[in-house]
Amino acid sequence: MVRSADMPCQELVEHVTAYLEGALAPDDRDRFEAHCRVCPGCETYLAETRLVVNSLQRLRQEPPVDLAADKARLLGLFRSRGPLSRAPREPNLPLGIGDALVALGDHVAYLWESEQEFEATADFLAAGLERDEIGVLVGHEVANNRVLASLERRGLDPAGLRRGDRLHVASGPLSGDAILRHLDDRVKAAVDRGVPAIRILGNLGWGQPGWPPDRDLLAMEARATDVLRRLPSVVVCAYDVGGLPGRILLKGGLECHPWTFRHDMLRRNEHHVPAKRFLEALVLETT
Repeated sequence: MVRSADMPCQELVEHVTAYLEGALAPDDRDRFEAHCRVCPGCETYLAETRLVVNSLQRLRQEPPVDLAADKARLLGLFRSRGPLSRAPREPNLPLGIGDALVALGDHVAYLWESEQEFEATADFLAAGLERDEIGVLVGHEVANNRVLASLERRGLDPAGLRRGDRLHVASGPLSGDAILRHLDDRVKAAVDRGVPAIRILGNLGWGQPGWPPDRDLLAMEARATDVLRRLPSVVVCAYDVGGLPGRILLKGGLECHPWTFRHDMLRRNEHHVPAKRFLEALVLETT
C-alpha cells in the first residue's frame, strides 16, 4: 500500500511517542518531520511532548538508574494518559469543592466572584493533601499567600507540608515556560515516589507588574491542557470574574479550559478551543 506523502495532524499525534523512541520506519519519520516543518501546531505539540519527557527523565542526585527502563515507563505514561488513549477517563476524584468529581488530566477554569468562593480553592488542595496526593500552588504572591492562610484555617500546616515535599509553591513573576518547567519537575518527583495524583492550583498574574504579557500567559494556558492531561494531574486555574478584563475571562478562562466550575457546578465547557487552533488564532491577532 502506498502511503500519502503528507502526514495528517491526527496521524502525527498517533506516532509522536514512536518518533521520540526512534521506532518509526524511515519513510514515516521523513513524513513526520516534513509535516512538523510546515505545521506550527504539530511542531509545538512535538516540542512540548519532548520537553515533558526529557524533564521527567532528568536525574536528581541519586544513584544511577536504568535509563532505558525509565524512558519506557515514562513513554508508557504518555500512552496511557494521552489524548488518543482508549482507556476510560473516570471522574472518580473528589474536586474538594461541592460534590464534583474529576478525572486525572482534567483542566478546570474556576470562575469566582466572592471571597467565600476564592477561599474554596484551598479545599481543592486540601482534598488531595488528605489523600496522600501532592499539591502545587502556582501564581502571584498575594493570591498564593491567601490560599496558604486558608489551608491553615482548615487545620493544615503548609510549612510542614512544604518541608515534607507534599506542597510546592511557585510565587512571583513567572514566564509560561518557567511554569511548565516547574510543573514538569514536580511531576517527575511525584512519579518517582509513586504518588497517585498531583493537584495544581493556578492564580496567574494577569496584567501585573513583572509578569509576562497576557498573550504569553494565554499561550501557556492553551498548551497546558495538552501537556498536563497526559500526566496524573488535576489542574484548577482561578479566574476573578469581577477583577479581570473580559478578554482574559473569555480567552483564558473559557477558550483554554475543557471544564469550568461556577456556582457549585462543574460543567463540560462548550467554548473550549483546541490548543492548535487557539495558538494559530493568537498568532493572527498579532500580525
